[in-house]
Amino acid sequence: MTAPIPPAPAPAPDSAPDPAPRWQLLTDGHDGTILLAVAEFDTPFLLTASLSQGLGSSALTLDRGTAGPDRLAVFHRVAGRVLLLVRNKHHRAGGDADAARAGEENFAGSVLWSGPVLREEGPAAVVDITALALTDLHGIAAQLRERGQGDYAVDPAASCAPAPGTHPSGGPHGIRLPALLTLRGRATGEAVRSLAPLPDALSLVQRLELLPLPAEPLPARPYHPASGGYGTGHRDHGAPVPGTVVRHQPRFRLTAPDGTPRPVVFLVDPAIPDPVRTAVLEGGNWWRDAFATAGVPGAFRVETAPPGLDLSDPAHHTVWWVHRDGRGWSHGQSLTDPRSGEILHGRVRLGSQRVAQVTALAEALLAPYGRPDEAQRLAAVDDLVRRRIRQLAAHEIGHALGFMHNFASHHHPRPSVMDYPHPRLTVTADGRLDTTHAYSEGLGPWDHFLVAHAYGDHSAASLARLRARAAADGLLHLSDEDANGPGAAHADAVPWTVPVADPFAALEEVLEVRRVALAGFSRGVLPPDHHNGALEDRALLLHLYHRHQLTAVARLVGGVRYDYTLPGTTPVAAADQWRALRRVAGLLHPSLLVPPPAVLRLLTPPAIRYERHPDALRGRAGRVFDPLTAVAAATALVTGELLRPSLLNRLAWQHAQDPRVPGPGDVAEVLLAALAADSGGDGVARAVRETATGVLRRALHTLLTDEDTHDTVRAALRPHTGGAPEGPEAVPVPAPWIPPGAPL
Repeated sequence: MTAPIPPAPAPAPDSAPDPAPRWQLLTDGHDGTILLAVAEFDTPFLLTASLSQGLGSSALTLDRGTAGPDRLAVFHRVAGRVLLLVRNKHHRAGGDADAARAGEENFAGSVLWSGPVLREEGPAAVVDITALALTDLHGIAAQLRERGQGDYAVDPAASCAPAPGTHPSGGPHGIRLPALLTLRGRATGEAVRSLAPLPDALSLVQRLELLPLPAEPLPARPYHPASGGYGTGHRDHGAPVPGTVVRHQPRFRLTAPDGTPRPVVFLVDPAIPDPVRTAVLEGGNWWRDAFATAGVPGAFRVETAPPGLDLSDPAHHTVWWVHRDGRGWSHGQSLTDPRSGEILHGRVRLGSQRVAQVTALAEALLAPYGRPDEAQRLAAVDDLVRRRIRQLAAHEIGHALGFMHNFASHHHPRPSVMDYPHPRLTVTADGRLDTTHAYSEGLGPWDHFLVAHAYGDHSAASLARLRARAAADGLLHLSDEDANGPGAAHADAVPWTVPVADPFAALEEVLEVRRVALAGFSRGVLPPDHHNGALEDRALLLHLYHRHQLTAVARLVGGVRYDYTLPGTTPVAAADQWRALRRVAGLLHPSLLVPPPAVLRLLTPPAIRYERHPDALRGRAGRVFDPLTAVAAATALVTGELLRPSLLNRLAWQHAQDPRVPGPGDVAEVLLAALAADSGGDGVARAVRETATGVLRRALHTLLTDEDTHDTVRAALRPHTGGAPEGPEAVPVPAPWIPPGAPL
């Protein structure tokens, strides 16, 4: 029916996107129709949809600036009609025409739109694509349904293309069709009900984009797991072994068709206020040094977008400023040519609430207000925020450049910006907290390697030498699945840790900062105009301040080490596992499970017209703060790390192979012993111990019924469960003002 995508050719001179007028807009849409002259058929292009007006919910990720999934499409003409056919870009067949056709015919396409030819204009067929512009290609309705917000569908009577105040546009970089989509349905989710003025009618602006692929693909750089980049690709059913996976390393094109340099320029949303925008520019431009070192000076820069620029225009790589209701992540995205991995468009979204999140933590740590040195402390707060925003900008732009996370860079001589950084504070000789070096400045050696591997002029042999040199220099690389989630097993891959290679030393350092900050906790952690109820949020930030360093030590228990480029795994040494188990169990001491009395005396319920933050600790003491729920949350940090089926299953096998390694029963015994060690104390200590023991026994009991727990682990734990305890099965661990699982 349609011609397949030709495979990427042998290396050829770089070229720009094809400027030929494949399509031409004939109307501006203000008469209610959008006419398009299609002059080229059966030529693949990318079809995508972004939102230039979002919903504003962190829970739903339907943000301003969000780019939806990209699809491979062709216009195909059948008699008097034109079809828009979406092709399967993940299953292709290289080789001659017969092989390509056979590969195509085995995988179904999808006709997204069709319309009659209204008239002929030379070689072009004129069609009305208004209905296409009003298609929910972004998948808004599907996302709302999947997240339990309700069943919605586009209401054509309340939608229009183009959206008010916009117009369709086109040029060498494609066609853009903005439309106001109104989705009607019955709102069933709190996220929609709390945000939309009429939750049953949601109106967002979608920009449908038709983007031509370059006439000559960029020579593909084969993906290697040790490159630190993303791997885009497809299954090649025309390969000698049909179905072979072909992956490319995404990268920008750095030269124009005539061979002159073509720098990658990211334009920063002028809506970002200063001094935050200056911090974004500074952090983003850290990458310039790496491009220069890689032999392509001047190939990259970040600057402020001119006023009035359409940030949705795919001709520009952009950094958006996104407001949301609630805490959420920032994102770096890129749109790639499926033939070669060439990045055609980069887009970054920075969540504006990150400024509030970092400010809240800095104020909790430094308690600046009402102090004799208030100005100095507030300057330190502002400096810490700017340092964090520089890191954030460099990190997300790094994603848009094609780079993955590296959650092991705290073992490098200097951390990578592609890691998640925890602020590293120190305690001075006079007992004050010093934030001078909270975040590192500039790129680390891993970041220079990333740019050299993706953008340097290298042969396959020199790329292999580059990877070997990075490994020899100790630049360990471990990404998302190795560091996050219940299945994470690598002992050295932990996000949000301070840049200290020794996890035990790092934990002691963070606990000392926590101790000093809690000792200095006062009304001064809040600006004078804030209600006293917000003290709870600041107290919890400090109470759980050690959570990620706890994870780094706990990961040694049942932990393994491995490398993407070498076969096999190696368990953590038995002595280190026992040391880690005992140190984590030591965090169940009552002094670490409940906030200090001086802190508790300050905590006040929310004032009239104020509510607790959605992520605040939900206690059982009515309106007032519940210390025992804080105890349960701190205990759950420990049980949530050590009492995971995957960890205990690994540990059971390691213990069977080497009895010197602690077994699952040892984990339960050590944790219970830690809570029983100090059986004396006053009534508060007893209440804390009893609460923590209940959380621990419930977690053990839950493991017995978890289908992911191996029978040998159940057998080892059963003597320690003490029967089925009463009460809720799980204790939520709050993260006030923080992205999920993240301190900053």
